[in-house]
Parts: sequence; structure tokens; C-alpha cells
Amino acid sequence: MTQDYSAKWWAVFICIAFIEAVLLILLISRQPTPLLFVAIIAIAFLLFLIPQLDEVIALTFDRGKLESKINSIGKKVSTTKARSDKLVLLSMSKSMYDTLKKVAAGSFSPYQISDVLERELYHLKDLGYIEVGRIRDIPYEGNNLSEYLKVTDSGKQFIELRKSVEEDSKG
Repeated sequence: MTQDYSAKWWAVFICIAFIEAVLLILLISRQPTPLLFVAIIAIAFLLFLIPQLDEVIALTFDRGKLESKINSIGKKVSTTKARSDKLVLLSMSKSMYDTLKKVAAGSFSPYQISDVLERELYHLKDLGYIEVGRIRDIPYEGNNLSEYLKVTDSGKQFIELRKSVEEDSKG
């Protein structure tokens, strides 16, 4: 498509260059007039722009294709982002996620700290989802584990995002 236009533009370029040469000869052979100067400058300006016209026309005619490609790439980026978000959100085990939800709800009762629960608490603390002084200072068993732990804003965001991902997976 571009080659068809470039042949036409070369023909236009040659015609304008010929007119420019005739005007220069007229300028040299008789008395210069301001209109002649303006014509020569205008044609010189056109000669400068003609090589770029081919690209502008090609871009104009290919705009639909270009928009289609941009939309396609945008959809692929959105899909990839959604998949990576889902991967990150679902990388936490269901047990650990349930622990985080119970602590956030303030209803983790009664509890007994097992090795698994202790590992989950350390992991949630390391991720920055819960705040706790020292996990080893928490009583081994009690009525409400939520009294000793606080879910951070990041932890609350994680819970909300995971809920939305799980709802999207169901629907």
C-alpha cells in the first residue's frame, strides 16, 4: 500500500521541483517581485513536506488496523494482569486465608495454637497482613485469638481481593 503512494508522491515531487526551477529562472531573468519570493518559499516548503506525506497517508488509512491492534494488546494485557492477580491471591492456602479472615472478623475463638497455626501466624506476620508483638507470647489456648492479633490494611485488602477473585471464579 505504501509503495503505491510513494510513486505518486515522487511524481508530485518532480513536478513541484520543475515548477520551482522555472520560478527561479524567472526570478533571475527579470525583476524579482514579492509574490515570486512567496511562491518560491511555499514550493520549497512543500518539497520539504512531500516525503512525510506518504507516512501520514499510510497512517490515516491504517488507523482502523492500528486501533484494532491496540485494543487487542489492551485485552491481552488485561487478561494477563487478571491471571497474575489471581495467581498471587490464590497462592495462599485456604487454611491460612481462613485464619486471616477469622482474625479480621474478631471471632477466632476458641483456639489452640498448633504447629500449623503457629507457622501460619508467622507467615501472615512476615507478609505484613497481621500485627503482633511476639507470637510466642500468645497463650497456647484461649477464648479469642483475635485479642492478640491485629489485621493490617494490607491484610484487609488481601481479604477483599481474594473474595472478589473467588466470586469471579464461581460466576
